[in-house]
Amino acid sequence: MHQSLPTEMVEAILLEALDPSNPNTTWVDFVDLRRTLCLVCKIWKTLVEGHSTLWSTITIQRFSTPALLRRCMDIYKGTDAVLTIDARARKDTVKDKKLQKVENVHMDRFLAMIGAEVMPSAWKVARVTVKSGGETEIEQVTNLLAQHSWPSLQALALQPSSNMGAAPRVFDLPQTHQITTLHLDTASPRHIPLSVFPSLHDLALRNSDCGHWNGFETILHLLTHIRRLTLDKIKIAGWHSDRVVQMPDTLDTLRFSYESVEGAAVLARLEIGGLETLEIRAYGGRDLRDAVASNPSIFARSRKITVAQRHDSELETREATLAVLHAMHDVVRLDMACFGPPGVAALKEFVSKGGQLEDLEEVKCGGIFNEADMQYIAGGKFGQKFVIMQHGGVVRRGHAK
Repeated sequence: MHQSLPTEMVEAILLEALDPSNPNTTWVDFVDLRRTLCLVCKIWKTLVEGHSTLWSTITIQRFSTPALLRRCMDIYKGTDAVLTIDARARKDTVKDKKLQKVENVHMDRFLAMIGAEVMPSAWKVARVTVKSGGETEIEQVTNLLAQHSWPSLQALALQPSSNMGAAPRVFDLPQTHQITTLHLDTASPRHIPLSVFPSLHDLALRNSDCGHWNGFETILHLLTHIRRLTLDKIKIAGWHSDRVVQMPDTLDTLRFSYESVEGAAVLARLEIGGLETLEIRAYGGRDLRDAVASNPSIFARSRKITVAQRHDSELETREATLAVLHAMHDVVRLDMACFGPPGVAALKEFVSKGGQLEDLEEVKCGGIFNEADMQYIAGGKFGQKFVIMQHGGVVRRGHAK
């Protein structure tokens, strides 16, 4: 079939399929699709190897081979390489002692391969992600990373599948002063010396136990140059404290996700100026409405707002949508997931009472819509451009009439 398609179209399809930022290609971690596509025919091999950027992302797993690593490094000649070190063992080895011994041997070979192939190369790594099953594995990998200078390293992500205790040696790197992006999963910031990252602009904490509010407040005060802050399902004790943290003026993006009542309470303790982007992902409509009520000024001063909630009752969804619409002031782009008919009902009520939304540059709505609802969204009372999504895909987009 590929022989009947123009080369440009085949090239576009391959670029989309191999785009590491495409969420639909996450399964590529389990098999090197690039090498497979090179074996289809000479045309495909030329196209794939002709785009060095496709080889800028390398995932090293326990079954990766030195030959594959050399191939990636030989083809890619850029300066913004992304390296993912996946040290996770197979799930079926957890309770089997014999298989654990085999996996330990594989781990030793895995570390030796990284040390022999990646460390001595002139391949410039700008981003490193370490995935592991637990603290022991991540400690082994980060000890190896600490032995390399990494002069171009700017971003670091640690993703253990279980809670990480003491800080790994990677934080002893002399290059921590140049790291601008730090993403931590299931890692307590209490164990991370954020003071060694003076250039930190992007911090993400996911599924992290942040301890008591007093200690978390100290952490926030260290983020003097932060631009993007992600707090995803963090746990905080003592969140009922009345003390407010003044966030720096440099902060332009806040992503906040929570599944309990403490989420809105934490949001209420953050004093933030104008934001370029605000993302709030709540458990339900009531939680989203509480978030708006806890700190309406954040919604009023943000230019791009994304709000999402899990499916809730029609009443709660409608009330939450109304709360967001009433709080908006400087918004130019609005993205609302789980909108659906209750959201459209809230929109009609808001407009009927004099609410003005025509000046919005773009509106994206997600949910299950009937034809009448979609016609209403496209009617011009809800932004200049609209995107309607159902089941994760775009079903209609265009300019308002």
